Amino acid sequence: LTIEHQRWSTGFRLSYIGTNTRQGEWGYNLKQPLPDTRAYIDKPRRFPNYPAITYLSNGAGHQYHSLTAEVERRFARGLSYQFSYVLARDIGDLERGESPENAYDRKRERAVWLDIPTHRVTGNFIYELPFGRGKRYLSQSGRLARALAGGWELSGIYSLYSGQFLTPLWTGADPVGAAFTTSRTPAQITIRPNHLRDANLPDGQRTVNRWFDAAAFGAPTPGFFGTSAKGVIKGPGSNIFNAGLAKYFHLTEQLRVRGELTATNLFNHPNWANPNVNITSLAQVGVISGVGGVASLDQSGPRNLRMSLRLEW
Repeated sequence: LTIEHQRWSTGFRLSYIGTNTRQGEWGYNLKQPLPDTRAYIDKPRRFPNYPAITYLSNGAGHQYHSLTAEVERRFARGLSYQFSYVLARDIGDLERGESPENAYDRKRERAVWLDIPTHRVTGNFIYELPFGRGKRYLSQSGRLARALAGGWELSGIYSLYSGQFLTPLWTGADPVGAAFTTSRTPAQITIRPNHLRDANLPDGQRTVNRWFDAAAFGAPTPGFFGTSAKGVIKGPGSNIFNAGLAKYFHLTEQLRVRGELTATNLFNHPNWANPNVNITSLAQVGVISGVGGVASLDQSGPRNLRMSLRLEW
């Protein structure tokens, strides 16, 4: 649903965008016994000679909702730009290839989706500086002055994304007797822990050594899966500004040279990788040990400069 309006050589658009997936495919372990405190080998289960059987069914779903505000100016008087802001939320349970921790409780997997940020700001612009031949300033100056002052172009691309929704993990002896083993020793598994309180720290308290409060989670209660939902930890966002400065040299009416200097992440803003979310890794839980960000489509690493020279005709 979209409303559009044009004014001042600029288009304005406000949109609601929503999608709804129903009866999506998902799979679960047909042989998983019911969760309780008994050992796996003491529980009745179907087809006991097989360690696992994945059964594909329908019923999974996704609901995406977003409000998008856009501003766009087509190239006029040497300037064009685009700007957009997206407020979004994607809630779903499982996709094909994923299995629930508890084969008998798919609804427990319903949560915010990992890689759909709540806030997205993007923008870009191209601006021809108003100097030189055919421009507002210095158009009547000498040939040398026009050659030096004219033909300059400034451009930029900006993106700001809020963080991903991360899921805490716990590794230890199977507390529910649901993982395959041939002995009375429980299998080692990795599942979600108990969720005791909000683990997200205020912005001023987040550091690369303690991004979230690890003490907000605990080991699962024997006989039960952990109480934590998926996506309860907010990861670091990304903030990237790329810029370019170009200069055209007109050799003839149909031949010109373009020299350009571009920079990715011009302000060298640190874009952190996601923190370690396994609460049993006591020395590393909540610690960010890498940079480069989580925005796979953007160069979010350290500042990088590039120069180029291009002949156009």
